[in-house]
Amino acid sequence: MLAVRVVSAAHSQGTNMRYFIYFSVAFCLSARLTSATDQPKLSSAQQKVLDVHKARVEAGEKRDFATFSRLVADDCIYSDDDGVLDTNLKAHILEHWKLPLAYDHGVNPRDYVIHVYGNTAVLNYRVTIHEQFTDADIISEQRYTETYIKQNGLWLLIAKQWGNLPVNFHKPVAVDTSVYKEYVGQYEWRPLDQAETVSVKDGKLWTDFGEDMDEEYFPLGSETFFVKNDLGSVTFVRDAQGHVTGYTYHRWDGQEIHARKIK
Repeated sequence: MLAVRVVSAAHSQGTNMRYFIYFSVAFCLSARLTSATDQPKLSSAQQKVLDVHKARVEAGEKRDFATFSRLVADDCIYSDDDGVLDTNLKAHILEHWKLPLAYDHGVNPRDYVIHVYGNTAVLNYRVTIHEQFTDADIISEQRYTETYIKQNGLWLLIAKQWGNLPVNFHKPVAVDTSVYKEYVGQYEWRPLDQAETVSVKDGKLWTDFGEDMDEEYFPLGSETFFVKNDLGSVTFVRDAQGHVTGYTYHRWDGQEIHARKIK
């Protein structure tokens, strides 16, 4: 995201409804899951953790509570992308299993990272979530972290948390690109942050915070732009004489950051 890029070169929204929608998919990703083709080879211990993860997913798909319950701790800590906390999962999962699998499903689980520390293991992975709402297919990119402990020789899920990745699905609009040259320059968020350089290349507007962090600014209007991996937008501002003096970065949550043009 833009704010993160500023700091590194020198951020999740939701309702209870979304919590219930995501509840099933978080523990029981649909049978349409496909395996990543470029997954690095796992050690024997890592593979056992992944096998338990997949067995729990399969149990959810089959609505097999006995198997599911055996693989999940009674006091498993469950925290979703809205920050909603559930420590009594087993009491709630059966109610959510009444929803059809077609309501939401995950595809292309990938980027598995598994660390085993004796009788404790942590699994992290990415998945693409599809939710069907009347005529809309809502897509979210998410990353999950699961924590396991080994009890009586069996890996047991004790905590699970996930968050949405900042993928911007806005569509660029057609604008008069001749105005882009007026935005060219350097912009400062804070005095100690790396300055941002805005430039024009091949008729496109680009932002660069240094260290190979250049990205294209896609237009939402003649003065408002977004980048693909950020949920916010940037609107350039002018003084009374029409000169560009900076821009306002609009965070997805309604907060704003004002960047000053310094060169």
